[in-house]
Amino acid sequence: MEGTDKNKIILMIGSSFLMEGVEDIRGFDEGYVSLNTKSGRINVEGRDLKIESLSKESGSVYITGNVSGVFIASEEKKKGIFGRFFA
Repeated sequence: MEGTDKNKIILMIGSSFLMEGVEDIRGFDEGYVSLNTKSGRINVEGRDLKIESLSKESGSVYITGNVSGVFIASEEKKKGIFGRFFA
């Protein structure tokens, strides 16, 4: 992924979320994690979310819990990447 502005996301539906290209964590609690990435802001929503690991060097974050949605946050409106799972 070197030299690109793309982000890699691996989502195990309902149980975990792994993403590369993360620059910083904007905020988090048990119901959401907001990430700054190379491509903009990404919000992960769910229940019992926990940041298991964050590597500033590789730009990866691993989140576990009941992931219900992953969204690209924009100034215009919230756009779903995968939509909502298990609403």
